[in-house]
Amino acid sequence: MRRFASASVITATITALFPIPATPAHAEPESEGSAEPLVVERVTPDSADEDSTLRVTGEVTNTTEESLRDVTVRIRYSRHSFTDRDELDEFASGGGWQPDVSGPDEDVTGELPPEAAEEYSLSVPVEDLELASYGVYPLVVEAVDGDGDVVGAQYTFLPYTGGDGDDVPSVGIAWVWPLMARPQRADEDTFLSDDLHGAVTADGRLGRLLAAGAQTPLSFEAGDEDLAEVLGLNEDSEASPGDGDATAEETAEALPTEEATEDGEADGEDGNGSQEEPENSGRTEGVPVTWAVDPGTLDDILRMASSDHEILEDLLTVPAEGEPVRNDTEVSEAAQVWLREARGVLAQETVVATPYANSDLASLLRNDMDSDAEASLRVAQEAVLRTLGLEADEAFALPPNGLMDKSVHSLLATHGATRFLLEERAVPPASWMSTTPSAQAPLPETETESGEEPFALVSDSGITDVLSMPTREPGQSELALQRFAAETAMIAGEDSGDDRVVVASPDPGWDPGQEFAQGVLAASDDLPWLSPERLDAIEPPAPGGEREETRRPLDYPDSAAENELSSTYLGQVQDVSRDVRLFDSILVDDSRPFLPALLRLESVHWREEEALAGATRSLVAETVRDRMNDVRVIPGEPVTLASQTGTTGILVANDLEDEAVFVHLSVFSENSERLSVGEYNHSFEIAPGAKTTVYVPLSARINGRTVLNVSLQNAEGEPISQDTEIPVNATGLGTQALIISGIGLLILIAALAPRALRKWVRGKSRSGAPAEAASTEEGPDGGAPDGGTPSGSPEEAGNADQDGGDTGSGARVPGPDDQGSAAVPEGGHAERNPGGRGK
Repeated sequence: MRRFASASVITATITALFPIPATPAHAEPESEGSAEPLVVERVTPDSADEDSTLRVTGEVTNTTEESLRDVTVRIRYSRHSFTDRDELDEFASGGGWQPDVSGPDEDVTGELPPEAAEEYSLSVPVEDLELASYGVYPLVVEAVDGDGDVVGAQYTFLPYTGGDGDDVPSVGIAWVWPLMARPQRADEDTFLSDDLHGAVTADGRLGRLLAAGAQTPLSFEAGDEDLAEVLGLNEDSEASPGDGDATAEETAEALPTEEATEDGEADGEDGNGSQEEPENSGRTEGVPVTWAVDPGTLDDILRMASSDHEILEDLLTVPAEGEPVRNDTEVSEAAQVWLREARGVLAQETVVATPYANSDLASLLRNDMDSDAEASLRVAQEAVLRTLGLEADEAFALPPNGLMDKSVHSLLATHGATRFLLEERAVPPASWMSTTPSAQAPLPETETESGEEPFALVSDSGITDVLSMPTREPGQSELALQRFAAETAMIAGEDSGDDRVVVASPDPGWDPGQEFAQGVLAASDDLPWLSPERLDAIEPPAPGGEREETRRPLDYPDSAAENELSSTYLGQVQDVSRDVRLFDSILVDDSRPFLPALLRLESVHWREEEALAGATRSLVAETVRDRMNDVRVIPGEPVTLASQTGTTGILVANDLEDEAVFVHLSVFSENSERLSVGEYNHSFEIAPGAKTTVYVPLSARINGRTVLNVSLQNAEGEPISQDTEIPVNATGLGTQALIISGIGLLILIAALAPRALRKWVRGKSRSGAPAEAASTEEGPDGGAPDGGTPSGSPEEAGNADQDGGDTGSGARVPGPDDQGSAAVPEGGHAERNPGGRGK
């Protein structure tokens, strides 16, 4: 408390000595996106000593509509250093106390027209500034016109290490380098936007982060090699990427093998023959970094690199009843190149992983979705191995947003975590602390037995804020680098009395400029008060009785609980999950193809994007329904039973391209008293893209129309499809038709037999008469004798008909082939009934 009091007195004294100048007349640009009136491009050196020369270079631009006359750029500073880290924020914003000691100046130009720009360069020996001792000093670079009005100003810092004989304090720094993005896919093949496609290019966010963290030149050119073969993307998707041939990058810096040494001992064994635990070979140059990856992001990149996929266009602008525009996209060569480079770079460092897609563990556990929380950790490890060909260090845990309650702590501990990367809100400094505590903080013990006492590694919030400063526009990177130097110099200069280490951990969505990302790592190596350390080499805190409690106990802020995914939203996700469970229940190999999609729906990223979360959930639900409908009963024609029993075939199709299914076929009669179903093959397996026919015996007890209800179920009898109705018409005409036809034939024979016999007798008698008699009876003109009726006359025809004789050539008796002439009472024409089936 004494320290705070003295700082207040000093601040008040300095405020009185250094009045705040008037607001600059031309400090702000005319419009958003226009050039800054004053840009500081470079401040050297990053840390000054009494033998250094301070140089400041940059550019001044006239952003007004009138010419500026007699423009001068000058430096103002103070010989009093900052006493507290909070003062840095206040000064950088242009508020608080202001320095009034004049430094060097330069007349830039006599006239500066609108939109014109001029460079400037200021320099001064540091010893001429008469700085007192080690510390961080305020520095203002400003441009003024001939009237003394400020054209523009930048507020920066000058870290000073003192003279040759002065000791420079030191603080360790360990870097956590993020490779993360929000969930990019709905289902397996559908990307929500093309953001990730741009992010993995050389100029994209993830491309820049990978190159800067590597601290060695990378090639983002595909080259002549077959990247799909190099990455093992042509292999079976179920095989681990580690099973394929390793690339040159993967085999570099490999662990020692058990080859015999000159002493006849295997490498890695001591003289007693016991195996020593191999250490990560690590990088030999540059600053060690620990790569923090989101396995969901890696999985998205792997999907882009593996095969063709779809990209949605403006998902949130789609009308309620509309469908999003889907663009077919080929394999991303940029994603393949990024994976190639990432596998080589990350193999040299420690890799730690978030839960898959940064699932909201706290909300899942609070809503009794423990199995999903467990799955997010298991699937995360599998995704890292599948994508990078290496395992993430399970001793480290990255809770979402660096916060965890007791339930999340316990869950992560059961999965082997002993080191928890947390942000400062989770383990705040003790109220009595006036300096920055070391990153290590003890955590409560859990029921899980571990060889190491669990502890937190707490990121420094001030450094995280500095890393989040804008760095993409001209001059921004240099100001941010100066602020980084100032922030760490202030930490090192605090009189803590102990060796300390701070953790520098940017936000998951960190998007720095390339110059700044490379610069902070270079500064960590070059600044004399910083000592780079490996995160996995940080020692745990001292035992309870030997340490000073510099931080408060583990805390889960109320604001964090309020921002969790809501129970309503997770309830909607569970609705999708129930459909997914049904789909999974019929898959032969017990795979869960939609599990990653469900975990992506449970990401913390959706906390602030409710509309996009809802649209993504709907897309996943629709895909699950479509895939379920791919396993179906193909409706057939109505069935006609021409007898009391019969068999019908039911066709079942599996239109899934990659999954074999095992289903149960349910067939039952709507009216079992009229139609019953016999025994059939209820359960069967169908290969991907195949169909099978199940033959079902039927028995009709009463003639008439009824319906068969057909559906598919899983092994537990839960329906996985809608009922398909097959009409059945039982006519019973088979046996009855034979009897009726037989009786009809007998009647026909009985009716025609006498007539046929008389005709045969009459014809026989006529053929036996003497030919002479026939010729005598003829008349001279060949006519009938005695005026008789000629043959074929109406009278003869009538007699022949009455006697049942020959009908002549003009008519014949209908035979078996004369069906077309048969009468049909119901419809006036005959209908065929092929195969006994109804129409």
